[in-house]
Amino acid sequence: MSGRSTDWKSSKELLRRAKAPSIFMKHRIFVAIGIPNDLQEEILRWEKLHEKLPVRWLSGKNLHITLVPPWHEEDIKTVAEKLTAVHSAVSPFELAFNEVAYGPDARKPRLIWAGGKTPKELPALKATLEQALEQKPENRLFRLHLTLARFRTETFSSFPVKQLNEKISWRDTAHSFILMESHLAPGGADYEILQEFAL
Repeated sequence: MSGRSTDWKSSKELLRRAKAPSIFMKHRIFVAIGIPNDLQEEILRWEKLHEKLPVRWLSGKNLHITLVPPWHEEDIKTVAEKLTAVHSAVSPFELAFNEVAYGPDARKPRLIWAGGKTPKELPALKATLEQALEQKPENRLFRLHLTLARFRTETFSSFPVKQLNEKISWRDTAHSFILMESHLAPGGADYEILQEFAL
C-alpha cells in the first residue's frame, strides 16, 4: 500500500495453507479495514495516558474497522478470489475519528471505542462485500467505529472514570481492505492478516 507503513505479510505466504485441503478445520475469518502504523502509534500514545483504566487494550496490530463480521469458513482461497473481484468497486476514501467514548451502550458499556462521521463510501463498501461473500447484512445501522479496548460490563462500576467523551483528531485514508483470521486465546482474540485488497 503506497505511502503506508505496515507489518503485513505477503498474501502468498499467508494463503499458502489455504491451498491445502481444510476439510477438518474451519477458520474464523472476517473482513476489515486495517490501521496503518503511524495511526497505530498515535492511538497507542493516547492509550498510554489512560493505562490505569482496568480494560484489555487491543495491540496495535489488532486494531481494525470491521466490515463483515466473523464467520467460519473452510475454503479461504475461494473467499479471497471473491474479494479480489470487489477491490475495484470503491475508490479510496477518508476516515476521520473525532471522539473516544465508552460503548456501544453508554449505560452498560463493554468497550472503549473511537468514532466519527461515517463516510458514505464505508457502508457502500460493506454492502458490496456482503453481497460478494453471500453474507447476511447486519440488522443495524452501520457507523464508523474503532474498538480500542474491551472489558466486562459488570466491572464498570469500579472504574475510576465513568464519563469518557474525549475529543480527538485521528485521520486516515482507506486505501484497501483486508481478510483477517481470528485466533481465540485465554488473553483475548489475536488477529492475523491473510490478504490485503487495494481499493
